[in-house]
Amino acid sequence: MKNKIYKTFRLLIAASLLFTASSCLKDVLETEPVRYISDNASITDRKAAEAALYGLYSKLNHNNYYGGAGFQGNIFLAGGDGVWTGTWDYLNHFVTHSYMSDNLSLYNSWLPIYSTINQANHIIAKVPDIDVPGFSQAERNNIVGEALFVRALAYFDLARTWGNVPVVLKPTTSVNDFDGVGQSTQSQVYQQVLADLDRAEGFLPETVNRNRATGNTVRALKARVYLYNNEWEKAEQYASLLISNTEYELIDWEVFLDGTGTRESIFELAFSTADPSVHNNNWTNPVGRAQWAPNRQLYELLASPETGGSRSKLIVNGSTESRVDYYIQKLWWRPAGDNPTYVLRIAEQYLIRAEARTKKAVPDLAGAISDLNAVRERSGLTATVATQADEVLQSIESERRAEFAFEPHRWFDLVRTARAGDVLGVTDQNKWIFPIPFNDIQADPDLVQNPGY
Repeated sequence: MKNKIYKTFRLLIAASLLFTASSCLKDVLETEPVRYISDNASITDRKAAEAALYGLYSKLNHNNYYGGAGFQGNIFLAGGDGVWTGTWDYLNHFVTHSYMSDNLSLYNSWLPIYSTINQANHIIAKVPDIDVPGFSQAERNNIVGEALFVRALAYFDLARTWGNVPVVLKPTTSVNDFDGVGQSTQSQVYQQVLADLDRAEGFLPETVNRNRATGNTVRALKARVYLYNNEWEKAEQYASLLISNTEYELIDWEVFLDGTGTRESIFELAFSTADPSVHNNNWTNPVGRAQWAPNRQLYELLASPETGGSRSKLIVNGSTESRVDYYIQKLWWRPAGDNPTYVLRIAEQYLIRAEARTKKAVPDLAGAISDLNAVRERSGLTATVATQADEVLQSIESERRAEFAFEPHRWFDLVRTARAGDVLGVTDQNKWIFPIPFNDIQADPDLVQNPGY
């Protein structure tokens, strides 16, 4: 009975959050607050559909998703290049890989990801049926396509973090909607992600919008998913589509760091002083809360002319006699919290293609080395000396570590390549997948905890 009550309470929270618009949308979507059963009349016209879509992007920006804490902090700390410097000791569990199912930060990131999915489900289910003057089929398709992309991204993040997770493709309409929904395997979730991306690609325009999903955005995520799924030919194919698009290019690091919506970005989430992220606040710096920081090894990697090059702009040594090993990251440098979150960048597409070309059945080492060198040369490094496949792969791994030093890639890279044991000493492979939050295990009898927890 207690579990059923908790499950009901959880759905009350999720559904009540579902249609709560941000302050800038209050006059766009004026509906009664939803409690635990979705209001089928909530998305009935163009204005409501557009407001729901804006709300969906807002959910991606959630502090504990792509907003600078939770999901992003957990993955950075797990990747071995950070130290815990704050007061919330459960964050140190990611540094030591001693996390258990009652870790608060795990629950805090699991919940907004599923909330994002539920919002997307409502849009995908309801917008196609809106038939009102002035709301064209193409406009409806575009909104649905963007929701499909966001749902695909969210399920991809769930699968690569937690492995086997429940896949729910319909909006929540009652407290019993999840009854009997078991977990899909990680592979099955990836296939659902690709199915959503296939649909989205057919709906979205061939335009460039660095803050919204387009056909280009879909193809960039496809390249990443195919890489994780060991489908090398397809990863190369989709990465090539982005690299050949002249709207995207590797640019000077200083220009990239000082700007927003630069040609480096394929998809970034926008923040403002009125709607800030918590990135800067969570990193050790003169004004932040200081929950985590780069460690000395990462500083030395980025500061070295041989490995960091112009990426030295990403980090500052603030150490003093009384405060040693005090390093400050400069990716999220704006105290007002208006730095964007980078979700998909062109540099990643070069390194995806380099890895895929090295690993495919008939390797293209010359092509792989060319892609790798493009990223290295942008940062002022000399060409790689790697010539053999294993050397090239090691160089790609090292390049990804430096290139995405403060973006959530390192942990996932080491897990998907089965290198977390060799590099981080995490030899218990059960720890390569995070535990499903205890609260959800207790609330939902259909959930099975991941092995080792």
